[in-house]
Amino acid sequence: MLTLMDAVLFCLSAILALYFYCRHKFNYFTIKGVPHKPPTFPFGNILDLLRSGEPVGQYIGKLCLNAEGPFFGFYALTKPFLIIKDPKIVKNVLVKDFHVFSNRHVHIDPTVEPFLAYSLLGMKTPQWRTLRKQLSPAFTSGKIKMMMPLMAECGKNLEKYLSGMVGQDLEMNDVSNRYTTDVIATCAFGVVANSFTDVDNELLRHGRMIFPKTILHSIKASSYFLAPSIVKFLKYRFIKEEVDAFFRNVFRNVISQREANKVKRNDLADLLIEMKNQGYEETYYKFDENFLTAQALIFFGAGLESTGATISFALHELCLNPNVQEKLRDEIHTVIGEHGGLTYEAVQDMKYLHMVISETLRKYPLTPFITRECGEDYKVEGTEMLIEKGTPVLISQDALHLNPKYFPNPQKFDPERFRAENLHKIENYTYLPFGEGPRFCIGDRFALVSTKLGVIHMVKNFKMVRNSQTEEFLGFSPIPTTTAKNGVHMTCIKI
Repeated sequence: MLTLMDAVLFCLSAILALYFYCRHKFNYFTIKGVPHKPPTFPFGNILDLLRSGEPVGQYIGKLCLNAEGPFFGFYALTKPFLIIKDPKIVKNVLVKDFHVFSNRHVHIDPTVEPFLAYSLLGMKTPQWRTLRKQLSPAFTSGKIKMMMPLMAECGKNLEKYLSGMVGQDLEMNDVSNRYTTDVIATCAFGVVANSFTDVDNELLRHGRMIFPKTILHSIKASSYFLAPSIVKFLKYRFIKEEVDAFFRNVFRNVISQREANKVKRNDLADLLIEMKNQGYEETYYKFDENFLTAQALIFFGAGLESTGATISFALHELCLNPNVQEKLRDEIHTVIGEHGGLTYEAVQDMKYLHMVISETLRKYPLTPFITRECGEDYKVEGTEMLIEKGTPVLISQDALHLNPKYFPNPQKFDPERFRAENLHKIENYTYLPFGEGPRFCIGDRFALVSTKLGVIHMVKNFKMVRNSQTEEFLGFSPIPTTTAKNGVHMTCIKI
């Protein structure tokens, strides 16, 4: 019979065994000569990350900026993550030797999380290649140009809302998310969301629930990339069942109405319906309801977060830099006049606007890092470094975008960095707002156009100025997505 002493000895033995196991694992970067922050038993660097209160992307970026060499090491529990800092190696990982690093280091169980598993975000080689090829026609410049009238209507609703809020404190992330919800809802699914008039908008509410702003969700979301073994063991969901059911019902209704009324809008929904009706089946999956809804949900959630955040951060910088705002407003009015209206071509001709958005994406990266998994033993060109098969590899946008070596005075908002004649000064693979290589963000064109239109409609007839709630330097919540802790506040004045 097990005595108390036996139980104590067993526990002590287990702790001792765990200690020596961790000590062995924590020698990984020391042996390879890779700079790293000393790990803490048994959490690695995770405990330091949690104590910092910073978003994981900013935390890792700062560690990298304070270290020399082409690599930096990070321990998520006992798992070593190799962070690539050198742009030439970044190019090899994302482009030249992509076949070795084609998969993201993430675990998604299709029986637990079908939406993520069947999306481009979660799919692995070779399934994602077929899916990307099938989805790409929905994001051509021609298709986006055809969506301009729909986006313009959303922009008018945004201007009408701002007209009623003149002189009041505006939380710009909320305003931007409402606009973005309307744009994605109408351009992707043909649904009129009315986010500015419907105070309890179902699409907006459930869209925000895809990436809820809570500490618990932050830990869960980070674990998908930093500790996938825990996700695999505990089998918890990233997307709530309520959100799953809501978007499944919305998309089911869209499909049935389109097919019953023979309506075509040349949007994402039409493309997905065509894929379903073709009866096409890939070796590893079929285009069933799970698959179709997965693309719709991820497009909606990712678009809502990224576009809304970029617009709010751009407006924050324009508020703090009135000279930049005035210069942008002058360009907007001049180009619209030259084109006889706010056309797709007019937006493309707004060079200074593109510079402003580019600088916003540099200073406020939308993703914490680009994650890849090494698919085979890989000798890094020009070094003695051997990356073993299965090793997670991270590329930190913060470590590149905010590095004074590549972008002098990186905390300064300076759109002139992206003027055509200055682009040669930006080293290749140091600016990665949408990633790079074959897994480059498929929706970048849509994101850029909808972002630019949102800024245009906010700046064209309104001046954004500081108020008592405006922060000079934004603090960020410790969640995977880039979210200002206290919001992005300003006041609009009708011009």
